[in-house]
Amino acid sequence: MRSPTFLFVSQIFAHLALIFLIFSGSALEWSICFGVYFLTGCFGMSMTYHRLLSHKSWRAPKWFKWLGALLGTIGLTGSALAWVAIHRQHHASPDKPKDPHSPNVHTWWNVQFFSMYYRPNLRFVKDLLKDKFIIGCHRHYLSIQFAYIGLLFIADPKAVIYAYLAPAAILWHGGSLINTIGHKWGYRNFSIADKSVNNPLLGFLMWGEGWHNNHHAKPNSKSFKIKFWEIDISYLFIKIFETKRKKFSL
Repeated sequence: MRSPTFLFVSQIFAHLALIFLIFSGSALEWSICFGVYFLTGCFGMSMTYHRLLSHKSWRAPKWFKWLGALLGTIGLTGSALAWVAIHRQHHASPDKPKDPHSPNVHTWWNVQFFSMYYRPNLRFVKDLLKDKFIIGCHRHYLSIQFAYIGLLFIADPKAVIYAYLAPAAILWHGGSLINTIGHKWGYRNFSIADKSVNNPLLGFLMWGEGWHNNHHAKPNSKSFKIKFWEIDISYLFIKIFETKRKKFSL
């Protein structure tokens, strides 16, 4: 199931956890926090939710698709089904009235904090409605969260803060800034109809996702890099995990 209420409440706790970690986190806890952020952000959101499921721009082994979908799920930005539906609608009408998260249509505050609560239109994910694993992650979204919380609590109660909630807050803002800053402030390699731009800071911090104008110009490309210095970390890992064998692909 998709639970906007759970997302809202959990993200309040996620922000409180991040504040707590800022004032009391050890070097080890911060290292684990950023490690989880890398897994949920790079492997989960960027490589799986975005490039694999939304745009089908690369072939992944099934085990990676399953792992990436789970990592995206515990990133607390919604299920893959909902995330992909909203993102595909964004590409269908970028910076136009039907764009669910354009800062040129909606307020910055709305896009930064509330765009993930937009009701997804399932006509954009008819292909994923046939994927039993993706549907399972959607239907059992809450169960997956509580299972992960339980495992962390058994290992170390504080791990719920530094290995779940705090990384989720960072991922929330990183992903939202792609939509806000990525359509406002930066440079353009391509003169296209929408207002997407490349932002170097987000390009490096969000695993290549910040090269947003490049992506909008070539949405089905697995690499968002155009200029030699535009480092796309997600693509570097795609080259490691991508398979050419059709029977193992999405």
